[in-house]
Amino acid sequence: MHENLETIIRKGFYSWVRNLNICIPFILNFFVDLILLVLFLVLLSTLLLASNTGNVVNTVSLSQKEILSTLLERFTENSIFSILLILLFFLIGMFIQSFFTAGAIAMAKKASETGDAPLSDMFTSGSKNAFRFFLTTLLITLLELGGIIFLVPGVLIVEDLSALIENPIAQMQGTGIITIGLTLLGIYIVAISIVLSPTLYALVIDGLGIFEALSAGFHFFMKNKMDVFLIWIIFTVLSSINILVSGYADPGSILVSWFTSLLPVVIIQPLKTVIWTRIYVSKEGQKLYDPSYLLSYSDKGKEALK
Repeated sequence: MHENLETIIRKGFYSWVRNLNICIPFILNFFVDLILLVLFLVLLSTLLLASNTGNVVNTVSLSQKEILSTLLERFTENSIFSILLILLFFLIGMFIQSFFTAGAIAMAKKASETGDAPLSDMFTSGSKNAFRFFLTTLLITLLELGGIIFLVPGVLIVEDLSALIENPIAQMQGTGIITIGLTLLGIYIVAISIVLSPTLYALVIDGLGIFEALSAGFHFFMKNKMDVFLIWIIFTVLSSINILVSGYADPGSILVSWFTSLLPVVIIQPLKTVIWTRIYVSKEGQKLYDPSYLLSYSDKGKEALK
């Protein structure tokens, strides 16, 4: 069954309303990330504030500026361990996110096929797809980082980046080339993000391998350029609005802070997952269930009993 974009968004929204439990994987991931963040900060602080003798530096008598200076000094002294710790927690966080996101996509697929999204699919799909999902996400990230090559010409011309930061006007040629490089880098990252946006959904929905999913995601984009672009724009704008609200909100407003933190987790990410899953399933001609029928099913049943 092939649907147009308007139908996909409308029925996808109905499917999300019927299965609000699709937010559970993202909520669990949010709290696991918080636990990881606390653990990371404790370990990093212990590493940076520990003296060479093994004693922990007393920060009670130090000013905020002195604490920051001490942390920077310790970070420089223990740069290898600090970077390894950051990389380790980054990869652990990415793997955990892969588990829950793969589970959410499986739930969204089941909702598109049958109208219901059992939570058990999260654990089944997460266990089955997490490692491949993680490696694919890592590969896409590395592809995006490959765009750093656009900055190389400017860096080679400037040579001394510290001089550029202190007096950019004196390095006009280098500044211009670096600006062009940054612009090209931004365009490149956005292009990769759009072109490969269906990849992770193809991986979970069709049970593909890493390179098969990359190929399927690319070919899906080539066949449905405008639909993919519009869906990407819609959710990018929603996320950007949430970030802007968070940035301009009163720092002391706990309510707004929690709202902008939980909105992506409870609404934007689950709805995004359902819509992306439905567009992939629909355009690939796979099994679909009409959620509008499900919403009116109970009413039809009541009328039949009269």
